[in-house]
Amino acid sequence: MSEGKEIDSSSFASILAGLQKMRDSYEPVVPQKRPIERDLEPKTPSESTSNVSKSNSQARSIPTTVRSSSTSISGNRSTLTSHSASVVSNEISRPREQTSSSRSHDRSGHHRRQGVQTYTSVQVANSQKGNPLLESPLMKQTPWTYNGQILSDYYINATLQVLFLSLKYHKLRPEYVWRRIEKLKGGSVTGGDSLVSDQALRVLLVVVDIDSPQEAIRHLLGICMKQDLSMVVAWSFEEAGNYLAYFKQNELATSKIASSIQGVKKGDYNLNIVSTLTSVRAVNKTDVAHLLANCKSFKNVVLQAALGDGLGDIPGLGDRKIQNLKAVFSEPFVFNKDYQDT
Repeated sequence: MSEGKEIDSSSFASILAGLQKMRDSYEPVVPQKRPIERDLEPKTPSESTSNVSKSNSQARSIPTTVRSSSTSISGNRSTLTSHSASVVSNEISRPREQTSSSRSHDRSGHHRRQGVQTYTSVQVANSQKGNPLLESPLMKQTPWTYNGQILSDYYINATLQVLFLSLKYHKLRPEYVWRRIEKLKGGSVTGGDSLVSDQALRVLLVVVDIDSPQEAIRHLLGICMKQDLSMVVAWSFEEAGNYLAYFKQNELATSKIASSIQGVKKGDYNLNIVSTLTSVRAVNKTDVAHLLANCKSFKNVVLQAALGDGLGDIPGLGDRKIQNLKAVFSEPFVFNKDYQDT
C-alpha cells in the first residue's frame, strides 16, 4: 500500500509537471527542442505509463490549444511537421502550375506570329524555272533558291506563300489554278491544316499579258474570294518580281508596313501647319515662319491668301508664291461637289 501511494503521488506530480511543461512549451519564446530530445531518451515503464496518462489528460483538457499551436508551427518553416510541409508544398506548387499554363497560353496565342519559321532566301518551286520575273532588278538583289518540297510557287515563310499565274496560260488551261489551289490546301510544305483553319496569307500573283483582261480578272477574283486567297495583279513580269522582293523584305515588319501605308501623323500643331503650308508649290519653311509672324494664325493666312490682301509686304513672298497660295485656298474643298452661293 505504501508503494501504491508513492506511485500515485508520483504519477499525479508527473501529470502536474507535464501540464506545466506543456504550457511553457507552447509559449512562442520557449524553443521546442527539449520535449523532442526527452521523447528520444529511453523510458522506464513508470515513465511510459505517466506519459500515456499525460497525453490523455492533454487531449481532454486543452484541445483548442493544440489546434492553435499546430497552425502556428505550420507557419514556421524551421518546425514544420510532415502534414504542414505537405500543405505548404501544395500552396507553392499551385502558382507554378498557373505560370506554366500562362506560358502555354502565351505560346498558343503568339507562337505562330512571333516564332515564324522563315528562310534567308525565297524558296522557288522547280516549276518556276525560266520565269521572267526572276530576272527583275529587285529579284536579282534578293536571294532565292529552288526547292522541290514546297507546294506553292514561291515560299516566303510559314505565313506567306505565293501562287503565280499568267493570264495567257490561264486562257489556255483554266483548270490549272484549281489544281494548284487543291494542292495548296494540304499545307505550306507538307500535309496539314486546310486553308480555312490556319492563318497563313496565300497570294495569287497574276501577271496581265493579254488584251482585255477584265473578264479573266473578274473570274479569278471570284475564285480567290471563295478559296480564301488574296489576289495581286501585276502588269509586267518585272512588277511581279518586285512584289516578291517586297514580300521578302517586309515579311515580318508588320508595323513598318502599316506605318508606310498610313503615314506618321505629327502631333505638334505648329509642325502640322508647317507641313500643310509647305505642300504648296514654292513655299518653304522660312516663308511659313514669316506668314505666321505677320498673320498671327492659320485662319488669317488662309483669308489673306484667298483675298490676296496684305501678303505682298511679307519678305520672301513674291507674286508666284502668292498666286500659288491663292489658287490653293480658293479652289473648292471637294472637287465633285457643287457649291451654291448662299
